Formats: sequence, C-alpha cells, structure tokens
Amino acid sequence: MERVFDRYTIYEFSDGEIIGRLCQKVKAVRLSCCFSQKEFAEKCGVSIITIKRIESYAVNDITLGTLLKIMRVSGILEGIVDLIPDLPESPYLINEKTGKMVQRFNSKRKSI
Repeated sequence: MERVFDRYTIYEFSDGEIIGRLCQKVKAVRLSCCFSQKEFAEKCGVSIITIKRIESYAVNDITLGTLLKIMRVSGILEGIVDLIPDLPESPYLINEKTGKMVQRFNSKRKSI
C-alpha cells in the first residue's frame, strides 16, 4: 500500500522519497502536456539528459531553476506560491510602547 503524500504526512518521508515523488510528478505533467522528452527538454531550456535522469529517478536533487522552468512550461508555476508561505510578523520585533517594528541592527557595531 502506497503511503499518502500530502501536507500532513510529508514529514514522514525522507528527502530521497520526496525527490522520487517529485520525479514521478514531473513525468506525469510532461505526459499530460503530450510532450516527448525531447520536446519537453527544448521547451524548458534544459538538456534531454536532465529530463531522462529526472524521469528515471537518477537524480539526488533537482535545482530550483530547473524545477521553475518545468513548472512554467507545464502551466503549474502558481504551485510555487506555497513553497515558502508568508509568515506572520514576529511579536518580538514589535515595540510594545509604539507598536512599530523594531529595526534590527548589525552585530558589528563600532565601539566609541
């Protein structure tokens, strides 16, 4: 039985398993766009060897640039929005008296 791969179970997977799932999805996206590996590589601006390695799970990592190219050509670039979500502002950076953001200082201050 295949384990569920979603935002709630993702932490149960190793990096290798996550990369493997990404490789599966890249192949599925290419096939859904009806591109051959050669056409897909040309449209993405990557080598056909890169596409073949991704689809055969012969990669240890996929560069962010390559992933962005694949997502753009596939029409799924909006998925990148969830990659790093906006975080709420830290309450530690708000001055209690003024309610304004505290400016962070460089730790290398000149001594007088």
